[in-house]
Amino acid sequence: MSGKYLGSYVTVDCGELFGCYQGQVSNVDTLNQTLTLKDVWKNGLKSSIDDVTLLAKDILSLAIIPSPKDDKIGNRAEVEHLESQRNKNKTSARDSPRKFDGYGSSSSQPAPPDTPNKINKMKGRVGKDDVCFGTDVNMEKDFDFETNLALFDKKTVMGEIQSGKQQGPPLGPGARTVSNFRHDENVLETLPPTYRQIHLPSPSTKEFLTDTGLVVPSASPELRKAMQDSMEKLGISVERRSESIARAVAEVALHFVGGPHRLTPKNSHQKPVVVALCGNHPEAAGAVCAARHLATLGVQTVVYLQTLTVSHYLKKEIELYKLTGQSVINNEKHLPSVSVDLIVASLLPPTWGGGDEISKMKGIIEWANKQRAPTMAIDQPPSAVINATPWLDVKCTLSADLPLAYGDRDGKLYLYSLSTPRKIFQSLGIEYDSPFGSKFVITLHESC
Repeated sequence: MSGKYLGSYVTVDCGELFGCYQGQVSNVDTLNQTLTLKDVWKNGLKSSIDDVTLLAKDILSLAIIPSPKDDKIGNRAEVEHLESQRNKNKTSARDSPRKFDGYGSSSSQPAPPDTPNKINKMKGRVGKDDVCFGTDVNMEKDFDFETNLALFDKKTVMGEIQSGKQQGPPLGPGARTVSNFRHDENVLETLPPTYRQIHLPSPSTKEFLTDTGLVVPSASPELRKAMQDSMEKLGISVERRSESIARAVAEVALHFVGGPHRLTPKNSHQKPVVVALCGNHPEAAGAVCAARHLATLGVQTVVYLQTLTVSHYLKKEIELYKLTGQSVINNEKHLPSVSVDLIVASLLPPTWGGGDEISKMKGIIEWANKQRAPTMAIDQPPSAVINATPWLDVKCTLSADLPLAYGDRDGKLYLYSLSTPRKIFQSLGIEYDSPFGSKFVITLHESC
């Protein structure tokens, strides 16, 4: 029965991989399921091969066409018919550059013969065209956005993503499911976080929270005094603690005075001015040390001493500070008359329990409160404990390791690390895991 098709002219579409063929049927092998064409044209170009044998499994569509005229295979109508079979655009504006020029046209003029070089070039161009224009896309039909959007169940998909279910096709037997993790989740399994990592031997009067949610309880003045005595006993002297205090104070102070915007070569005509108000206690030694750190960075500093009689550790810090060439005064009349950028106050120790010291500070307190500069307190007693009028208008407070029970009148609270060894906390019955993380100074917030 297949013999009746011998000699017929057909057009065969073998898909994008093999292309389109036109030619005369020379053999039909029903046993091997093959079709042989002669006088073959492929993709609009005359083939250099006399006979082409196609497998039935590679043929997508086959159509019988009329016999060619003037010994040329096909015409423009046949080309358009082939393109319509593959759902391609028929309009000339959207035609592929592959125009099937080899088919001939309605004109009676015969096509000029192709030289071997021209054939090779055209073959190379056809390959490039297939890559760029070979996709079957019906440009005449508008895309229905509403219908396709209705097919997408956003709620179900988002539920699967948030629940960590595997996206994609079902997994085969024995396959291991993979959970989807957010950017802030760990791939490795970890223990649930513990936010209360500090335990004091006695209940605290107040608790604070870090930015990460860790609980930091407040310490009593007696516990802070015991910590200082334990550090002195184990060799962590005032000089060592002063350097840690100074590092933290200088870091926060540079932020208040403008940091890189003020300390630049182009801005050397208006260097920031910092005044340190110091009493006679270990924390005041840290304030003097901080003034030395700031002076070495180009900040103009002034150290005011509340009393001329100072301890030996404070005297050493003052001697080191004088090496920077900055001034030390003990008379409030000599305080800067120019604009001040920051006031660092360490007039009273954190263990202060009362006395007549505040009455002697009335003049310096009035001067500080008249300045437009913010006041940063270093481990001073809470304003509620001092309970004196007048007292400093504090913008922020820095406290070491364990804060005192500071309130709203003490401004923003910062906690800095003295790098206190764990053994010191253990000797006082304190369970202490560092809340600082990768920083030496952190912000504390009052717990609700």
